[in-house]
Amino acid sequence: MRSYQKRNRPLDQSQLRIPSVQKNEFTYYLYQYRVADKDSDWSTFLPNELKEGAEFQQTKVNLVLFMETEHELFAIVGGSAYWLIANFIDHLYGLLTYDKIISLEEDEATSTKSRGMTGQRAGLSEQYRDNYRMINYLQFGKIPKELHIRLSSTTSDEYFSFLLAKTAEKLQIVAGAGFKINKEVDFEKLHQIVGELSTIMTLAPKDYLSSYIHIRDRLVLEELNGLLREKIYNNIPYLLRTSIDPRDIFEFDFCNPNKIEAFYEADHYDLVEKTETGKKKDGHFATVYDKAELYRKVIERAYELNGNNEGKIIAYLYGVNIQCYVGNKQTASSGFMFHFNAEFSWRGDAVFLVDGKWYLLKDTFVESLMAQTERIMKSSRLTSGILSESWTFDTVKMKFSKEGSYNMLYDNMPGYIVCDTVIIDGVELCDILHITANEVYLIHVKHSFTSRVRELTNQILISARRLSQAISAKQRTFFNGIYDALVTKGRSVDNLTSEEFYNLFLAKKPIYVFATASQLAVDLAIQDNVALYDSNIARFSLVTCSAEMQTSFYELKTFQITRA
Repeated sequence: MRSYQKRNRPLDQSQLRIPSVQKNEFTYYLYQYRVADKDSDWSTFLPNELKEGAEFQQTKVNLVLFMETEHELFAIVGGSAYWLIANFIDHLYGLLTYDKIISLEEDEATSTKSRGMTGQRAGLSEQYRDNYRMINYLQFGKIPKELHIRLSSTTSDEYFSFLLAKTAEKLQIVAGAGFKINKEVDFEKLHQIVGELSTIMTLAPKDYLSSYIHIRDRLVLEELNGLLREKIYNNIPYLLRTSIDPRDIFEFDFCNPNKIEAFYEADHYDLVEKTETGKKKDGHFATVYDKAELYRKVIERAYELNGNNEGKIIAYLYGVNIQCYVGNKQTASSGFMFHFNAEFSWRGDAVFLVDGKWYLLKDTFVESLMAQTERIMKSSRLTSGILSESWTFDTVKMKFSKEGSYNMLYDNMPGYIVCDTVIIDGVELCDILHITANEVYLIHVKHSFTSRVRELTNQILISARRLSQAISAKQRTFFNGIYDALVTKGRSVDNLTSEEFYNLFLAKKPIYVFATASQLAVDLAIQDNVALYDSNIARFSLVTCSAEMQTSFYELKTFQITRA
């Protein structure tokens, strides 16, 4: 009745007769109704003289079959009756059920629908060839919505042997909001399925499909946002250099939560504070050309207007808007407080703030991140000798020399071109370009294996996407723009002409390089000390970047720059 009322549909009280039947320990209930459907095709075929007094409108049978067990209420929908139960069902039931019987090494995915925890794509549908194992599908940052699975023969036999027609048969299922078995069954077989699903519900989840939880509870969110506000406020003395207390350091990545590429590709940013008029001309207080200065500029303005008053500073920050522009065109806009990506400790647990959403990490997820990070750093290590220069690091102040200074060490070296700060079409192709006989290495550099890594991996993905488009379309203007900017800046072009520079990317294999340096007091290898580099944001960013590069773009190598 509630569903009828919610949709303002008339309810015939006579339709509320719900017959039931007891079968062993389960009770079945049937709700069935008919609705008018389209006219029969005969209605348009026959002449009017023959149709007089005849009824050609067809009716459609809709039903919900409820199956009540000791602890659950299952339902099967027929026709278009899904709307009746949509507000009451567990929309994760199918996925959670599959998570209890999943075999990562043996189950095969045939097609999937997913959504992203972060990144460029909100939704993704994929189809796979034979023998695509579930262990290959499950990636960090990919949240399954619907999985079409061929269960292993072992799992099929263990739970659904009564449905198998031959030895070693692999049952096909669909797991999403519901749990569907691709088999024609009679009522007796359905009864056995209900019994087996009831048994599966008692099993412990393996947590392969739900390694992180999107936090939605209003009270918890307010507590977590309080952590963010506290961290920002405590960081102000450190930012203004009135404190050197390391507890005031705030490691974060700063980016528009919805339009990542637009944020990185903007040529300038307008900072607008809230005013009584609500007009931009009254609230605009700065234009910034370097996105790395956005946070400092806004914080300094907040402190200038409000002094040490925490409440007023935070209220002010919530009223600041960051507008991204390419030329005169606004490409993105969002509130200052929604730009943070960071990691916090909350009640003894690790939580992410990513793209404006909070996630609670399960222990299994953290352990997997560590294992994957170690594997990637070891298996994709860049050949030694390509990045031979060490990065100056002050062990007293715990500070690196500027990134630009490190990159310029390679200017005028044979086989190297420094592309740092060369931005064409809003994209920085790389920091350092290294040329060999058969490859061209696009090296992206950023010190510290912390939340800063997220900015590094975003830059790699944006660059790889733009490069693939430029190579595919043979966009000479893109490469000519880079070459001309290098010449204008007085950088070495390794004695190449514009034509030779363009042909580099057509004739040689592009390889991307993720290059970072240790921020720890002792220069320890990341690959051997993953637990000491405790930023899950960094681990997560590297793992997701590696997966996306592998499946969509180019080979990705990793390298840890030694410190001087």
